[in-house]
Amino acid sequence: MDTQWPLIGRAAEQQKIEEILKNGTPRGAIILGSAGSGKTRLVLDSYERASSYGFHPLLISATHASREIPLGAFAPWISPDRISLAEAHSVLARSAESLKRVAGNRRLLLCVDDVQFLDSASILLLRQMITHHRAATVATCREDVASAHDIMAFWKDGLLARIDLPVLGEDDSAKIAAAVAGDPVDSMTASEIYRLSDGLPLTVRELIISSKEKGQLTHKNGTWSLSGEITAASRLVDLIKERIQESSLPQIDLLQIVALGEPVPLRHLLNAYDISELEELESRSILAVRKEGAEEEVRFVHPLYSEILRNSMPSLQRRRHIRELVKLYRMDSQSRADAALKLALWSIELGEDPDPVVLHNAALISFAALDLKNAQQLSEASWKADPTAEISTLLGTVLWMRGRYREAEDVLAVAWSRVRDPRERAVVGLARATTLEGLEKFHEAEELLTQAMLAVQNEPEEAGREGDLPDLEYAGLLQVRRAKLLLHLSRKAEAEEILGSYQDSMDPYVTWEARITLGLLLAHDGRPADASRAVENLEPPELDRYSRVLISHHPIMKDLVKAIALMQSGRIGDAIELLSSGRIESVYRESPSARAMLEGVRGEAELLSGDAREAAVRLTRVLASEVEQGWPLGRTYLYCCLLQAGALTDDKKSMAMARSGIGSGDESLAYAVGAQVVAEAWAAAADGEIDAAQQQLTEFLERPDDARETIRLEAAHSLARLGDAKRAALYFQNIVPPQGPLLSARVQHIEALSSRDAAELELVGKRFEACGAHLLAAESHAGASRIYTRQGNKRAAARTMRNSSRILEHCPGVRTPVSVTVGDAIQLTDRERQIALLAAQNMSSAEIAERLVLSVRTVNNHLQKIFSKLGITSRRDIRKSLRLESDAPE
Repeated sequence: MDTQWPLIGRAAEQQKIEEILKNGTPRGAIILGSAGSGKTRLVLDSYERASSYGFHPLLISATHASREIPLGAFAPWISPDRISLAEAHSVLARSAESLKRVAGNRRLLLCVDDVQFLDSASILLLRQMITHHRAATVATCREDVASAHDIMAFWKDGLLARIDLPVLGEDDSAKIAAAVAGDPVDSMTASEIYRLSDGLPLTVRELIISSKEKGQLTHKNGTWSLSGEITAASRLVDLIKERIQESSLPQIDLLQIVALGEPVPLRHLLNAYDISELEELESRSILAVRKEGAEEEVRFVHPLYSEILRNSMPSLQRRRHIRELVKLYRMDSQSRADAALKLALWSIELGEDPDPVVLHNAALISFAALDLKNAQQLSEASWKADPTAEISTLLGTVLWMRGRYREAEDVLAVAWSRVRDPRERAVVGLARATTLEGLEKFHEAEELLTQAMLAVQNEPEEAGREGDLPDLEYAGLLQVRRAKLLLHLSRKAEAEEILGSYQDSMDPYVTWEARITLGLLLAHDGRPADASRAVENLEPPELDRYSRVLISHHPIMKDLVKAIALMQSGRIGDAIELLSSGRIESVYRESPSARAMLEGVRGEAELLSGDAREAAVRLTRVLASEVEQGWPLGRTYLYCCLLQAGALTDDKKSMAMARSGIGSGDESLAYAVGAQVVAEAWAAAADGEIDAAQQQLTEFLERPDDARETIRLEAAHSLARLGDAKRAALYFQNIVPPQGPLLSARVQHIEALSSRDAAELELVGKRFEACGAHLLAAESHAGASRIYTRQGNKRAAARTMRNSSRILEHCPGVRTPVSVTVGDAIQLTDRERQIALLAAQNMSSAEIAERLVLSVRTVNNHLQKIFSKLGITSRRDIRKSLRLESDAPE
C-alpha cells in the first residue's frame, strides 16, 4: 500500500470521518473516489488515529488475488484450523469470533482498502461485523464500481456514511507537489502538474518524483521549476499502458486517433470504427463522450492517458494516424474553427506548406482560446511566409504574453519600419508600445504612440484599404494606451484626465480600455467606490479576428479591478474568493503576465488578511517561474510583497530572495517605490532595527512625489504601528481622506495610536476584523490592552488581550514585533520590545548597546525588566516568550 504523499486538501473529509467514529452513528464511512484521489490516505489516517478513539484497528487490503479466495482479505486474523473443521453455515460466525478475539476488550475498527475487491463471503462477513458486532468501519471504493449492488447496500441501508472525494484544486495540488519535492514548485510548474494530474494526489506525487529523477525540475532560490517537458513516472506509465494494452488492436488504433485529435467528434469515429469498440472503452473508464454545444465529442477520462499515448507512438504510426485525421476533419474546416486549427498544426507536423492565410487564421483561433503555445507556433510559421504588419502584430502580442518581450520587440521593430499607412502604424504601435512597456522603456513607448497618433490624425478620410484592418477609433486607443504609460511616469493627473475623456467613447473598444485602466488607477489611488463604478455594468466588446489582438485588457481585468476595489473597501474575504474562483484560475493558464497579476493580487489580499505565510508561499511560486519575466512591471512590487510577508513571519529565506530581486526593476515606478519602502521598513523591524524602519518611512513620507495615495497611507500606517504614531498623524494631514471601511480604518488606527485612546483602538479593532484584516485587528486590540493596563483597568486589558489572541489565530506563523504585543508581552514598552527582539537574535548586551547607541548598563537594566515582565530568567527564553519560535503554541 503506497501512501507516501501528504494528506492535503482532505481536512473536511478527515473531520467528518472523525466525528462519525466518535459519535458511533452511523457505524462508519465508505469513501468513494477515483484511483489516486486519496482514499487510501484517509483510511490509513483513521487506522493511525484509531487508538486515540478507543478502537483496536485492523488494516485490510483487498486485492485482485485475495478476491479469488473466500475470506482471503481477512485470512491473517482468522484461524485456518478452526475454519476448515467448521460446518459451512458456521464459517462466518467462527470468522467473526476470530476478529473479535483479536480486538480483546476494545471495540474493533475495520479499515478496508478497495472494498470492491472483497469476495462475496468477505462482503457478508463485513456486513455482519457492522450489524451484529458493533464493529466500526472505514472503507474505500473506486467510484466507477460503486453502483454494484452489494457495495451500494452499505450506505443505502444506512450502515455506513457515503463520502465522495472531490477533485483537488490547483492550490492543494501545489501543496502536495511542494511536500513531495521538499520545496515549493513555481506557479507555472504547479499549473502544468495540475493539468496533467487532473487533481489526483497520487499522480501529482508520481509526476514530481519522475521529473526530479529525470532532471526535468531545477532547484533555484528554494523553489523547483520545470526545465523541460514533464513526463510521467515509469511505473505510472506502466500502469496506464497495462490498462490500455488490455484492449484489442482496433481499440488501440482508436485510442491513438483520439490521443492525437482530442477531442474528436463522435460522428467521425463512428464512420471509421465499430460502436461496440467505443462502448467497451467507455465502460472501462478510458474514454468518455461529452456533449459540447450541438456536438458529441470523445475524450480520454484522464489527460495522462493521451499524453502517454502520444509520447510513446512511433513516428511513422503517428504520421499515418495524422493523415487519417486530416481526411476526417477536412470536411469540417469551413464550418468549425477547431478543425481549421488542427489541420494547420497537422500540416506543419507533416512538413507541408499550408497557405499563410490559413496559418494566420489558425493562429488567431489559438490566440482566442488562449492556447498561446500553438498560437506562437502558427503565427511564427505565418510570419516567416508573409511578414505583414497584421501577422507581425499577432506574433509580437503572443510573444509578450508569454513573457518573451525582447523577441516581441525584435519582430515589432521590423514591422514598424515596414508600415505602409497610418492605420498599420497604429496597429503595430499599439502592440509595440505594450512590449516597450514590459521592457520598462516608458519614454520610448510614449514617443512611439505620439508618432502613431499624429499619423492617424493627419490621415485623409479616403486613405487606407477597406477591409485590410479593423475599423476602430485608433486615435482613442492610442491615447488610452498612452495614459497607461503616463501612470508609470508619475503623471497621474494627466493620465486620469485622458481616461476620463474617453470612458464614454462611441467606440466600445476604446471605452473598455479606458474604463479598465481608469478603474485600476482609482483603486490604487484609494478610491475603491469610484473604481467599482468605473467598471460597473461594463461588458467586454465583441472581439473579432483583429481587435482581440489590439485590446490589452482581457475580460479578466474587470475582475481584477473588482478584487482590488473589494480589498480597499474592506471586503478582503470576498476579494480572495473572487481571485480563487475556477473561472479566473482557468483563464490565461499559459500566460505568464496574467498569471503573475492574478497570483500577485491574491498574494497581496492574503497578506492583508494576515495570512502572511500563505502569501509568502504563493509569491515565491510566482517569482520563481517564468512569470517573473511575464510581468516585469510588477516584478518589483511582487518582491516587495514577498519581503513584507517574510518579515511578518520571520522567514529569512523569503526575505533573502526578495532582497536579491528588489532593485532589478525601474525605480521610477511610483507604485513600486512606496511598496519597497514599506517592505524594507518591516524587514528592518523584523531584524530588530525599529529606529531604522521609522527613519525609512519618515524619509519617504517627506518626499513631495506623486506616489499613489494608498501606498502613502500604508507608509504612514506602518510608521504608526512601528511606534511613531504622532509623526505618522502629522504626515497623514497631507493625505487625501480615503474612501471605504478599510482605508478609513487605517486612518482611525493612526489617530487612536497617536492620542493613546484605548476605547477608540478597541473600536477600530472591530472594524478591521469586520473587513477581514486580522493582523491589523489583533494589533489594535493589543494596543488597547497595553493602554488599559497602564490605566489600571485590568478587566478591559484582559478582554482586549483575549480578543487579540483570538484574532491572531487567523495569522498563522506571524512572529514579528506585532505578535510581541500579545499575551504577557503586552506590558513591554517600545524600547523594551526593541531590546527583546535584538536579544532574541543572540546579540550580546554590548552589541545591542552599540546598535541602539545606549550604554551596556542601560541595556542590562532593560533586560532585567523584560525578564521580570515575561516571567523568565534568561535570554534563551525570550524567543519563546515573544512567540518567535516556530513551534510555540498559538
